[in-house]
Amino acid sequence: MAFGGFCSIKSGYGEGEGIMSDRIDLLNRSKFVENVIKVVNQLSENKKGCCFAIEGGWGIGKTFVIEEIEQQLRNIQSEESHPDRYFVFHYNCWQHDYYEEPAVAIISAMLSSIEKDDEVVSEKVDGIIKVGWGMAKDKLKEIAGLYIENKIGVNLISLFEEADKLRKEDNQDTFKFDELFNFSQTIEQVREKLQEIAKDRTLVLVVDELDRCIPQYAIKVLERLHHIFYGLDNVIVIMAIDRTQLEHSVEEMFGINDNSIDIEKYLKKFIDFSMVLDNGVVNESFEEKYKFYFGKFEKESNDEEMLNKVVPSLFQGIDIRRQEKIIEKANIVHSLICNEKVDVSVLVFEIMYEVLQEWQFGNMEYVVKIADSHNVDLEKKIGKEKIEILKQLESNAQNGNCYVNNMRKKSILPNLYGKVFWYFANIFNENSYYGGSLSDEVIEESKIVKKYCEYCEIIK
Repeated sequence: MAFGGFCSIKSGYGEGEGIMSDRIDLLNRSKFVENVIKVVNQLSENKKGCCFAIEGGWGIGKTFVIEEIEQQLRNIQSEESHPDRYFVFHYNCWQHDYYEEPAVAIISAMLSSIEKDDEVVSEKVDGIIKVGWGMAKDKLKEIAGLYIENKIGVNLISLFEEADKLRKEDNQDTFKFDELFNFSQTIEQVREKLQEIAKDRTLVLVVDELDRCIPQYAIKVLERLHHIFYGLDNVIVIMAIDRTQLEHSVEEMFGINDNSIDIEKYLKKFIDFSMVLDNGVVNESFEEKYKFYFGKFEKESNDEEMLNKVVPSLFQGIDIRRQEKIIEKANIVHSLICNEKVDVSVLVFEIMYEVLQEWQFGNMEYVVKIADSHNVDLEKKIGKEKIEILKQLESNAQNGNCYVNNMRKKSILPNLYGKVFWYFANIFNENSYYGGSLSDEVIEESKIVKKYCEYCEIIK
């Protein structure tokens, strides 16, 4: 049975309005954050203890989401709303993994949360809130004192193994074992003090970066969170996890064979339910987030609408960390080859080129031929959904057919899409695929995109 005995539920991405901080919410996470806050508020109302997970793969943006959740929970402490509602603590497992014993790391992180949180210790905060946080800090210091007094902070795994060996040699020496290694007694005292902290306000511990810890330490953290917080009323633990990575950690820790443990059953001991975070959908705030790059390009008023369609469509299915890497790479290469501002079509080409590399598209000659029916192998390689994205972009670049020197070609449109696909045709198809007229400026800028491709082969 996990913390509160809940059934498993899932919550995926959804559109909606929510209250976010001033940070850029590039992936429309406000609705997800709002749903998490609803869950926490409901648990708080009933003073229930619980541990639930926010699940998402590596690089999907879990840290951004939990920081937003923490901020909103802290805002609920304001005098105008619910001044006595939450104690919010942050525990970064990876930053505190220099403590051999996670129990020490957890309390150390909770104390650090109080020390670093200017909002709850500033003079602007209501006096009742300050008194509450002072009490919490004193109790946590008492817990730290218990750890020192009872020598908790060494490698408990090896100590338990040694003590277990001694106990087997003398079954009557149980009391001596408990006296010498009274970890369980210490934990019980810790739980009592935490329960005192959570008597009037809900204690929320947010756990991040579990995925970055080595498997053995990650499992120790899970076990220790269970030992310390399991069954405590009005105490909520929120863990940001990559379930696949966590399952691999369990496999590595316990091994996989006919007698191995049931991984799903094992994890249910620690996690009551999960809320699943998907890749999200890029919104129009990408220009603000990546202004260091977008600021190097010029656009006309009619480019804005097309830009707001093409960039999100290309980033569809790519996690936020990979998106950032793509923009960083494009910015580096572009800065190397170009000093002056150029048309925004160059930017779209650069992003599209990088995304195609990410997709492992292969021969760029087929970009302008993407609507042809014989690209069966390419569809198998990158997927039907990606093919449809490119087909839609290409359809916006041309308008029927035209004849040039008695040769039938696709009629290129002088819009953002048309310029981008003309660049691809000019570089990889010798411009033999499209007819129609484009400005001399676009022809000059095709030299920039050609050079961009050249330097992309050099700079990885």
